[in-house]
Amino acid sequence: METPYIVIIATGSEITAGRSLDTNSGWMANQLFELGWKVKKFIALPDDPEIILSELQTLKKLAESRPVLVLMTGGLGPTEDDYTLETVLKLTGKKSYSVEKAKIRLTRVYESRGKQYSDILPTVLRQTFVPEDCKILDNNVGIAVGFVEPIGVDSYLVCMPGVPSEMKEMFTRRLTPELKRLYLRENLVQKTKWLWNIGESLYQKDFVEKYREDLFSEVEWGVTANRGYIKCIFQSNEVTKLDKIIEKLELQYPKIISDDVFSYVHEELVSRKHTIAVGESCTGGLLGKKLTDSPGSSSYFVGGFLTYSNDLKESLLGVPKNILEEFGAVSKETAEKMANGIFEKTKADYCISITGIAGPEGGTDSKPVGTVWIGLKTPDGLIQTHSYIFPGNRDGIRENASNTALFLLYQSLKQRNI
Repeated sequence: METPYIVIIATGSEITAGRSLDTNSGWMANQLFELGWKVKKFIALPDDPEIILSELQTLKKLAESRPVLVLMTGGLGPTEDDYTLETVLKLTGKKSYSVEKAKIRLTRVYESRGKQYSDILPTVLRQTFVPEDCKILDNNVGIAVGFVEPIGVDSYLVCMPGVPSEMKEMFTRRLTPELKRLYLRENLVQKTKWLWNIGESLYQKDFVEKYREDLFSEVEWGVTANRGYIKCIFQSNEVTKLDKIIEKLELQYPKIISDDVFSYVHEELVSRKHTIAVGESCTGGLLGKKLTDSPGSSSYFVGGFLTYSNDLKESLLGVPKNILEEFGAVSKETAEKMANGIFEKTKADYCISITGIAGPEGGTDSKPVGTVWIGLKTPDGLIQTHSYIFPGNRDGIRENASNTALFLLYQSLKQRNI
């Protein structure tokens, strides 16, 4: 089967007016690239049913000559300017019906607010409707049901909510398995590596451009920037080409390269039956959240301490008052004492402490905003401390710090696996 001509459509007048940024399209394109498919076109459309219908008719016409996959987000909500279902029904000449599972979910939401089914407005209820004979994409985060509608031979229109959390869950858990069933992926082998605390542009300059002629002929590559790391993706028909790239990448960046840190940490802690506990200041529990995002994390995550104030650092984790007064809360000494205090309270195999200045205020010349100290106690009883100055705003610094803490844990687990 010919690989599909993929188009991503983001609907919403707030997007075309510049009031809101479309982050869904880029996210989906990256996911598709990692799965082995390439997007050909991005389209942004206002909440205008005539414009949306015209664009879909053009793509349906294209589907007469080749496989087409259209991924459309937005327009499935409860407001008057949500036109996606109406437009698709005009495109296909179909009728719609209400999905019982979604209707029950909506009813329960209303009942939790002390209301009854009869109180549900028709515009709200229409979130549960889909075209007849379509493939349903359940929404486990919100109410609006997604669906996959045929528009030609081996051609499909996928409609999903515009809310990023709803779309991502639907795409990952519902749509991806369906796409793998519907389409052959390009005959490409893929390898992925993560690089930590290096910018996307510097990586491209120092690695991709440097070795473009030697290593990148007949190789597709992509890079996704995340908080604390970049994800480097390589695809080719020849696995030997990818092996050479990975070998060179590991030689150039031996101290900052990794595989998927989140998966590796989870799998290793489970298999080794090791436990972990955390003590957080500037990250406010974010590291604990990341460690417990994976099902089964209760087998290794003991718990954590949110010691935001100096008083709690002292009373809960036993950081000596003179350490806090002499070196400050954001220091090597405090991070070390926090890690030791976590161990004394929990006896966990791994103990991670984070203390820093997330901003926007609180920085000094010697400790600017973004300064973070991370302590890591390992099963051999040793405590490592690491200092960083992370860029970005408050959210970025906190995300950077918690991700980097997991990378340090990854490195420790990896070394013990050698």
